[in-house]
Amino acid sequence: MPSSTLIVYAHPSPHKSRVNRHLFQAATSLDFVTGRDLYECYPHFYVDIAVEQQLLRQYEVIVFQFPLYWYSAPALLKEWVDTVLTRGFSYGEGERALKNKSFMLAVTTGGGVEAYNEEGLHGAALTSYLAPLEQTARFCDMKIEKPFIVQGAGDLTRKEVNAIEKQYQKHLSEIGG
Repeated sequence: MPSSTLIVYAHPSPHKSRVNRHLFQAATSLDFVTGRDLYECYPHFYVDIAVEQQLLRQYEVIVFQFPLYWYSAPALLKEWVDTVLTRGFSYGEGERALKNKSFMLAVTTGGGVEAYNEEGLHGAALTSYLAPLEQTARFCDMKIEKPFIVQGAGDLTRKEVNAIEKQYQKHLSEIGG
């Protein structure tokens, strides 16, 4: 079976990652998943729009995987969204290449669950910080899948990370396997 899921992975410092790089490796070990490491592909932020658009055409499930940085996605993922998801390709008159494809976020946070609520350190639920990316997918007529969220990543033991890797693989299998 050809790959059906494309993971667009954005971690500016994967060598420092305690969870994200392990999740990416676990996901890309699945036969239906292809991974795209944006910081490896585009260290100078010059995104090849034609290549990325062609990749998006080939997959039925698109996953954005990243650590939450300052309440948003890392800079290169934002640059990728701004340059790749163009009028006539993903929205507006024209191709609408992403229409009816599934979209999922896979996000890690340093802060725990208790930090993401109105009374918590960050003053809002995590979902409020993820809403712009989900709305972008909606605007492209994509189907929003339940996100895969790992909070308190810095405090997890290796054993806990191993268990989370398996949960991530299962979650991906339920959507795109």
